[in-house]
Amino acid sequence: MDFPLFETLCIENGQVQNLALHQQRYAQSVSEFYANQPYTIFSLEKILQKNTALWKNLHSPIVRCRIDYNAEQYRLQCFPYQRKGYRHFQPVICDEIDYHLKYSDRTIFNELLKQKGNCDEVIIVKQGKITDCTIGNLILRQGVQWFTPDSPLLIGTQRTKLLQQNKIKERSIFLTDLAKYEEIRLINALNPFDDL
Repeated sequence: MDFPLFETLCIENGQVQNLALHQQRYAQSVSEFYANQPYTIFSLEKILQKNTALWKNLHSPIVRCRIDYNAEQYRLQCFPYQRKGYRHFQPVICDEIDYHLKYSDRTIFNELLKQKGNCDEVIIVKQGKITDCTIGNLILRQGVQWFTPDSPLLIGTQRTKLLQQNKIKERSIFLTDLAKYEEIRLINALNPFDDL
């Protein structure tokens, strides 16, 4: 069975994080990707409730829950998750990249990661602007203020939440601007800003 799209959710201490934002992104993605054919929009909450044994039996404080899906079906997988720090980033240029939906095919990211050298992750630069890294959005600190690029490849749920809470601000950030920032952090569903 082919599942071209997926969502990754964080279950921390038995609580699903940012479920409403994941449901919203999933619904938008399935309706765009399958615009020319019938599709079903599932309730992610019901999927998780129906499969609680999959993640509760892991006995892990943080669980990475991956839901792969197509127009009519889904597949759920759960894994224990351990957060790790990302301190060193290598800018790589990729002007043709399009990852506005959370595609299961991550071949382009695997190719870009080959250019990271000794760094932990890459910063993907498109048309001269900072976008994301291969596994999440980026935030950059200037003084006490954190900023996120206004040109993300994928609008992440953690990024959306932080913007709604006014903890970060959106702005154009060009590769040539990088030296103006004192710190870069990676954020995604499993790596929230508050914990770093």
